[in-house]
Amino acid sequence: MAITFIKTLRAWVSTFTLITLCGCSYVNEVDSPQPSPINQLTPAEEGCIHLRIAAFESKTYSNVTSIDLFQFSDGVFVKKLTVNASRDNIVEFERKPGSRVYALAGYSIEGSQAVSESDFSKMTIPVPKDSYSAPVFFSSITDLTEDSNDFNIELHKGVARLDIDNEDPELKIEWVGIAGAASCSHIFTTDGCNNGTASANYSRIYESGIDGIEESAFVLFETRSPITVTISGRRNGEAVEIVSETPAITRNSIYTVCIDKEISSNAKGHTLSYGGENGCDEGMPTASIKVRNWVEGDIESGSIDLEESAIDIERSSIPSGVRLNPGDNTITVPAYGVTGMKIAFTTKTPLRLGSVLSDTEGVNITPIAPLATDEGYNSEFIIDVEKQPKGAKRYQTTVFFNGSSSFFINIEVEPSPFQIPTVHIGGHDWMCFNAVSQDPEEQIYLPKGMTSKEMYREHFADCIGNMFQYGRPNPFSPWKAYNPNMFASQKRDVPWETKSMMPLPKGYHIPSAAEWEDLIPSGTIIPSSYKTRTGDSIRATIVTAPDILDNTPSAITNAQNYLKRGVLFESITTGARLFFPMAGIKTNTSCEIPTHPNYRFETKSGYWMKEENNVMLLDCEKQGDDTDGIKFKRDRWSADGFVLVRGVKD
Repeated sequence: MAITFIKTLRAWVSTFTLITLCGCSYVNEVDSPQPSPINQLTPAEEGCIHLRIAAFESKTYSNVTSIDLFQFSDGVFVKKLTVNASRDNIVEFERKPGSRVYALAGYSIEGSQAVSESDFSKMTIPVPKDSYSAPVFFSSITDLTEDSNDFNIELHKGVARLDIDNEDPELKIEWVGIAGAASCSHIFTTDGCNNGTASANYSRIYESGIDGIEESAFVLFETRSPITVTISGRRNGEAVEIVSETPAITRNSIYTVCIDKEISSNAKGHTLSYGGENGCDEGMPTASIKVRNWVEGDIESGSIDLEESAIDIERSSIPSGVRLNPGDNTITVPAYGVTGMKIAFTTKTPLRLGSVLSDTEGVNITPIAPLATDEGYNSEFIIDVEKQPKGAKRYQTTVFFNGSSSFFINIEVEPSPFQIPTVHIGGHDWMCFNAVSQDPEEQIYLPKGMTSKEMYREHFADCIGNMFQYGRPNPFSPWKAYNPNMFASQKRDVPWETKSMMPLPKGYHIPSAAEWEDLIPSGTIIPSSYKTRTGDSIRATIVTAPDILDNTPSAITNAQNYLKRGVLFESITTGARLFFPMAGIKTNTSCEIPTHPNYRFETKSGYWMKEENNVMLLDCEKQGDDTDGIKFKRDRWSADGFVLVRGVKD
């Protein structure tokens, strides 16, 4: 729908009425370079066009505080005006041949004077990083004709809205996901809207469940093909999953996914899917999709005036270490977490907890019944944040109130001080230590103030990690007894790339043969120096310490005979250092591990690569001058044998 600026509407829109006046007022102005005299307009063509912009409100959409107007003439940038969105404005444009005015609200474009009109008109707007919804924006293109002094500028909503209507009181919707959405859109035109390589998937978690209508569950860019909506939850304790398909998404439309009692009842225990897929009985009805125009005034119910709903600091209880920014309603919590934090709001209407969007279960929110006061309603919420586990990154939880996406607070939790140490060498980020398991808590971390070099020298046995069979995540410790059939009946992942089957924490993978080659070419004899195909100059040396193994497990009876030996890779260019311990190897028929009394575990070691049953083998050999040398070579290995794993960052 087009928004014609005739009068002030109850949302934020208003009228652009063209009138001829003698003065002008605007917030900000950017002019193009002055034309040379030969290109200046004749006196008959010179003059100004004045547009009067009536006052309008911008409370409904918090990101709409101004309107940017861009004038182009014959494809060349002329002027930019930024109009205050809260009062009457009179703006001026030069009367130039072939002039157009591009209007934009809700999104900012910088550097417009440096581009041609052709490039400007094709500009796109992306979905913000780590967001599940497109930003609400309005835009238009208006020709400033030579023969008219009176016309209107119309702004068009550039996005669509997806609502969820849960008509079954026994159904608790806990999660909604969409697939095939557009991750970007053209700002001023729908021609050639990007919907293919730029498609994206988004999801939202509803811890309190959706009861009735959830408006603006997602705000979407237009698409030229349908998108898939998946709704999951529980009905009377049984799992429910319903998959539906919308029509192609068009601007300024509302798509409502409707689920009634019959649909959710049929979905118990299995998936209802459009087209009879995913185990759905043929002809079984799935969620219906209703489409209507997003008419002006049809705004999200329960929207809160942000100026009236700032965090009430006096009534809130903020523990030590927590940082509060009332300006953008952001709460920053330290990595050690917080218990019993109270956040209070004073509003004209009571606040209720809406949905919570987060990729963690570490944030718990308990609402307290609102209390009516002379100043309005005092709404309070108790927030508990769990301590960050080892290896955890910074994360954000967004809390929506009153079922609306127009008012929310962000809870940012700082990263754990224990981060998996990595080294960038050979073009990749390698873990400093071998893998222990999938659990980030169980990885090898650096104590405060200690380097990886010191860790290997002083705590060698603790830095070896565990061994694994190919394609399986089950760890075997070289310090413990070994059962060659202990994992034989379990599923194997071939090639080794499925996250759930990988013995590495989230964010890391088994290195491929190509990634190993980027670190060291197969067949290289160490010590040596070489240049990798990534351009990194590397020096590889053998590090040996004839010390008794520290913290030696009781299973090792002849620890005094073992050496602390490994290979050190050092980038000559950056100084980065990466160490691989020689820590034994185990096949299904033989072994070189510390618990076996007949082998020396520091003479051979192996590390898995992604390709099936392939290892990068470290083999210590005597060279011609009777000095030790270690050969790095790619080799086949028994899938039922155990070798070490070193992860590479995704």
